[in-house]
Amino acid sequence: MSSQKASISRAATIMFLYAALLLAFGILAYLIAPPGANAKTAVIATGACAAIMIAMGIMTLMIKSKRKVGMIGIHLGLILPLVFAGVFLMRAGKNYRDSGVHRYFDKAYHADIKDRGAEDTPDNRESFLSGAKPEFAADIPEGDKAYLGFILTMLFGFSVAAFMFLLLSRPELPPKLAIDEPKPAKPAEKAKPKPEPVKAEPEVSQAELKPETEENV
Repeated sequence: MSSQKASISRAATIMFLYAALLLAFGILAYLIAPPGANAKTAVIATGACAAIMIAMGIMTLMIKSKRKVGMIGIHLGLILPLVFAGVFLMRAGKNYRDSGVHRYFDKAYHADIKDRGAEDTPDNRESFLSGAKPEFAADIPEGDKAYLGFILTMLFGFSVAAFMFLLLSRPELPPKLAIDEPKPAKPAEKAKPKPEPVKAEPEVSQAELKPETEENV
């Protein structure tokens, strides 16, 4: 019983630590975001993932009192880090590609204003970017997203590690009968048979009680 409790607590602890890492990296992304980047999105996204993992950890600890809730927490808590890892990897690739596009156009813009002897102003930048590749102008990011690609890559690695730790330390589940099935009811006592009414003895007539006389002999 103590080993079961320890394994359940260990799994929940891993979920809580993973949630803390998610939130910490979201805050880090917000702090190092360059001007023009939508830094709040990183905090909101990682904060939501962290909240989900905390909920899974709490549900895991409830397995002894509510088995179904605990089972959901254990299994979703195991699968979600792997799901998050896939999402983080895809978003990291996109942000690295966007970062490359930004760097390419930013370098081309600075080379252009240097050749023309023009000033680096928002109007000149907007004019250059809109005329460089009109079909892709709307997709040019406002800030370099390399920082976000790095953060998401780190989160991908930690998510895979969390999945592996949870997989290797799967908790021992308490027996189902001890939680879900009701205790067997005591057998109903057999009803005691009602006592039969005592039949009254037939009354004996006075004639029968008289002793036999000599006449009768």
